[in-house]
Amino acid sequence: MDHIPSLPKSYKGHPELLIWADLFTGYVIAKASASRTAQAIAESYEECVFRRFGASETIRHDREPGFMSDFFKAFNRILGQRQRATMAYRPQANGTAERMVQTMTRTLKMYVADEDQRDWDEYAERLTFAVNTAHDRIRGDTPFFLVHGWDPRTTLEATIVMGLPSPIL
Repeated sequence: MDHIPSLPKSYKGHPELLIWADLFTGYVIAKASASRTAQAIAESYEECVFRRFGASETIRHDREPGFMSDFFKAFNRILGQRQRATMAYRPQANGTAERMVQTMTRTLKMYVADEDQRDWDEYAERLTFAVNTAHDRIRGDTPFFLVHGWDPRTTLEATIVMGLPSPIL
């Protein structure tokens, strides 16, 4: 779990992007956030991760105050999740999340057409879909497939039916 704090404030008032990355599959979930408080982080986790997959066994994160707060620790205790903070002098211990932060930051900056990039939050979920459906050569498949057991139909596959003649207009 990590966040991208250095994004320009979006038109909707979101100054950062929260990121959750599954270490086993590489699956990424991202959500634009208007606040860095422990309550906002916990609500985002509950909405984006818990409602889809249930409680995690362990959450690994850096020493961001929102992650280290008593509120967030109590939230994790209620869900029965262990909380592991990386050492301040060794951010590589959270390498998967840090790598996803780099990937999402680069991707957002390339994808957004506006020069001031204030509509980045409109594209965050689309970009995570692209990241999750990209083949991972280390794992040998896409993160989406490793989580769901099937590959989604892409826009191209949904619009082009192979082997059928085109309709006459």
